[in-house]
Amino acid sequence: MTLLARGLSIVLAALLLLAGAGSPALAQPAQKPKIRVWLLRTYVPDANHALEDSIKRWATSKNLDPVIEYFTFDDIETKYVAAIETNALPDVGQLQTIGPARYRGMGRLLDLTDLANELVRVNGPMLESALPVVRAPDGRFHAVPFNYITDMQFIRTDLFRKAGAKVPTTWEEVREAARLIKAKGVMEYPLGQSWNRSADGYGVFQALLYSHGGGWADEQGNYTSIMNDTWRAVVRWASEIYLKDKTVPPDAMSWTGFGNNEAFLTGKIAFTFNGPSIYYVLEKERRPILKDTLMAIKPAGPAGRNHDVLLLSWTVFSSSKQVDAAKDLIRFVMSTDEAKKYMQQSWGQMVPAFERLRQDPYWQKNESYRAVLEAPKYARTPGWPGPLTAAAAEVVATHVLTDLCARVIVDGWDIEKALEEADKRIKDIYANVPSR
Repeated sequence: MTLLARGLSIVLAALLLLAGAGSPALAQPAQKPKIRVWLLRTYVPDANHALEDSIKRWATSKNLDPVIEYFTFDDIETKYVAAIETNALPDVGQLQTIGPARYRGMGRLLDLTDLANELVRVNGPMLESALPVVRAPDGRFHAVPFNYITDMQFIRTDLFRKAGAKVPTTWEEVREAARLIKAKGVMEYPLGQSWNRSADGYGVFQALLYSHGGGWADEQGNYTSIMNDTWRAVVRWASEIYLKDKTVPPDAMSWTGFGNNEAFLTGKIAFTFNGPSIYYVLEKERRPILKDTLMAIKPAGPAGRNHDVLLLSWTVFSSSKQVDAAKDLIRFVMSTDEAKKYMQQSWGQMVPAFERLRQDPYWQKNESYRAVLEAPKYARTPGWPGPLTAAAAEVVATHVLTDLCARVIVDGWDIEKALEEADKRIKDIYANVPSR
């Protein structure tokens, strides 16, 4: 080939390449816009899959690419705080009970009042216990309810009958039942309750505290004090099940969030406090102890039934570039049909906050399901009897409550010294975090 011919070949090849680059048939397809969504990975995989499917179907209809990430019960606050520090928040996120107040106080949440009102028109009124979580003191909504995950008493009725113990209706009866089961030789460590840095720790401690009439703020949301006899009685109860009664497994303070689930499912304990995920495993796998397992509402104390609440909610972050799409996603997954599909894949774990969804016959399946439906009526939020403020949320988020118990049980402190440390920590929080 001559030099001229070779040159012409090179030019022709270059022209063909350029033509191909501009050809619609060879062009790379345009990427879909992305929408980032953060979800709780619950202990019920069926529910996780159902919600993810709902989001993906919505995204397909909107020609969007959903980028879904998960957090767990134990790392939710860590993940969100890290995202705030690195400016990496998602468009849409699920929050736990303390989230709306905490992140609203940081100026990170959009006003969703119009969306909240729309969902009420579709699904009926919200439960009263949901309002302090999602509604700010000025009446605006920066989150909308998704579902409650309610701590219940899980009771092995066969072991209780064997020991002659009754299902506890008060906190003192919890101790009595555990001591009786131990004394009758039915089980050495019947009560599975950890006070560590997990939702099963700080949630149950709040139920114990509020049912005794305790709290740390007044009705206006100002810090008062924990240096009083009510708090002493509550910490004494929490520590003596370990140190005096010895009815709790010695390793329980080191359990992860799934520790009491595993202990109950494997027959190592006779009762515990946990969300309905235990019941899911029993039903899904048709385990023999299902027929001997009862879910019952948590006990009352001297001040009645005043329990903790784990209410998941939806929010849109102020940094989102997809605000309209983010709101529409929430609108879709909370539509009546989608909400019911999800509810029935939750195996009793997820309790609606909207009245029309709560009336679904699904919840009349048995005594345990009816108890799960009723439990949120007794819910009280952090800072009760005052409002759920950013400061009250911070007390829970920084583990003051369970650290207080660990000081006595693990570190061997006396109750007064442990209370003094916790009192100082809470005072510091209220001095530096908004309490309005």
